[in-house]
Amino acid sequence: MKEKVKRYLPRLIVAAFFLIFLVIPVCLYTVLRFGFPPVIGNLLAARRMTSYAAQVHPDWTPEGSWAVYNMEDGYYWLSFTKGGQSYSLGCADGMIWDKVREEALWEELEIEKSLRINGLRQPGKFETHWYISWSAAAPEQASASVFVYVYEDADAPVLTQAACKEEMAEQLMEVCEVLAPAGPIRFLSLSRYRHTGPQEDDPWERTTLQIELSEGEVLTRETVLSGELVVK
Repeated sequence: MKEKVKRYLPRLIVAAFFLIFLVIPVCLYTVLRFGFPPVIGNLLAARRMTSYAAQVHPDWTPEGSWAVYNMEDGYYWLSFTKGGQSYSLGCADGMIWDKVREEALWEELEIEKSLRINGLRQPGKFETHWYISWSAAAPEQASASVFVYVYEDADAPVLTQAACKEEMAEQLMEVCEVLAPAGPIRFLSLSRYRHTGPQEDDPWERTTLQIELSEGEVLTRETVLSGELVVK
């Protein structure tokens, strides 16, 4: 017995070292960063997307029970097939991103037209992006995330933080007024980019204001003004 222990002791030490200094830190980081440890997160996300698809796209067949995580976009992804055609769903923070339904809503509600007419879609100057997600528990209720990007030249007036927040609040309220008919907005982000020099390739300074609304909460100007500006 002692000889067996001596024989396997080096392997046990290597395994313990690997577990303590690699596996546990990776799992801990993933839990803190993404909410679920490896394997559990992949399986749970796949289960949510499969449940969602069964209700919304019953003719879709999942290609497995394991979701792939993409660290670049922060989404779990699962592929489906229907009559030889491939589709995919994304999952983040318990919400499902369904490109097929989002594009259908985009066209039905004429989002592109509304943004363009109201001056909220000006490439390279004022860009508004609207994304929709759904919960597997309530796939009939859409939840929107809005990202606004404003680009300023180096010679634009420099505003104080208070004045900057006031202007950003006005811009966000204008965007929300246009997009309100499309459904409740859960998350808003407005980033202002400003050239730090006169040359085109000079770096940008980014000022961001983000607002996250709880379910049923109505966006007000006061809510926006209570947000914190982050400058990078």
